[in-house]
Amino acid sequence: MKLSRSKVELFLECPKCFYYDVVLKKGRPSGFPLNLNNAIDLLLKKEFDLYRNENLIHPVQMEAGITFKPAKHEKLDQWRSTSLGGVSHFNAKHNCTYFGIIDDLWVNDTNQFAIVDYKSTAKEKPVKELPLWADSYKRQLSFYNYLLKKNGLDMFEKGFLVYTTALLGEEKFDNNLKFSTHVISVDLDLDWIDPTFEAIQTLLERNEVPQSSENCKFCSFVNHRIEII
Repeated sequence: MKLSRSKVELFLECPKCFYYDVVLKKGRPSGFPLNLNNAIDLLLKKEFDLYRNENLIHPVQMEAGITFKPAKHEKLDQWRSTSLGGVSHFNAKHNCTYFGIIDDLWVNDTNQFAIVDYKSTAKEKPVKELPLWADSYKRQLSFYNYLLKKNGLDMFEKGFLVYTTALLGEEKFDNNLKFSTHVISVDLDLDWIDPTFEAIQTLLERNEVPQSSENCKFCSFVNHRIEII
């Protein structure tokens, strides 16, 4: 079996939705593609690659006072690619491969690596701190850090978000968006990962539909429809 980071996050959101998705192959309805966000991600990758190829620190890193620069690694292209499998770890006990697709990897002078993810939004003011609701971002970075450690990398205890904000305070559009990009340092927590893997395997071995999460809006919607019908 292969489980992606998003499937693990789905389990944390709602075990019932996870079971329907992974076991019964009945996933939640998909949302619309975030084309603007994806475009920003792609362009940031290209931009950081320019500095990576020149072995230089990116200005946004310098502005944040970070002593890391874009890392060169022989497997970076694989770890950033869905078609190439991303970064993965096979857990023999579970007979399961856990994997994820990273955005970037930075390295410092002591050859210690830091996991990086790109985020984008639109607000009146630029995002400079981790939003209070963004626990999933912290788990995402922690999950990638875990996988890269399993691949033998010496990983920094923090991760970084390159957070780009499209500013909404401009007077007119004029075929241009004004952006502000900041690096946010995130304290990582890996303690939840192995217990979560164990809980997932226990659920799969039990082979029965679990209760839904109290906060699952998808299950709530289905239950309300059933009551109405």
